Amino acid sequence: MAGVQTAVALREGGFRDRITLIGAEPHPPYDRPPLSKAVLLGQADGSSFDLDFAALSVELRLGLAVTGLRPDVRELDTADGPVPYDVLVVATGAEPVRLPGTEDVPGVHLLRTLDDAERLRPVLGRQDEVVVVGAGWIGAEFATAAREAGCAVTVVEAAD
Repeated sequence: MAGVQTAVALREGGFRDRITLIGAEPHPPYDRPPLSKAVLLGQADGSSFDLDFAALSVELRLGLAVTGLRPDVRELDTADGPVPYDVLVVATGAEPVRLPGTEDVPGVHLLRTLDDAERLRPVLGRQDEVVVVGAGWIGAEFATAAREAGCAVTVVEAAD
């Protein structure tokens, strides 16, 4: 979202040079907050920004992960080869914290992307007992969505 907002603000401010948004996900840029409730409950199919990127002259390079940064030559490393830049804005967002030992454990899910929300939708449909680790914004919204879907929910939070 920050990358999209930056691109729009640059264009609105009169910046006319090339703008490229690179994203590892194959989906057009989307707003993440609706994922934890509206998408999970089937009230929305996604939360793509209603922007005409072509009209803004913003190039989207989707499904392309950045694997390295070489500031000495002003290039990003990607699977498609180097991508040069004059000015770089890094707007990667946050990564969810994985609990040690939960990798590849059935029934343990993370929620960060549109694909994560789509994978979790059937879980809520089964009305399972759900434990949410973390009561931040996403955890609290997910807990609310799970209750609305009829799940028994327990929230575990380290903070007071």
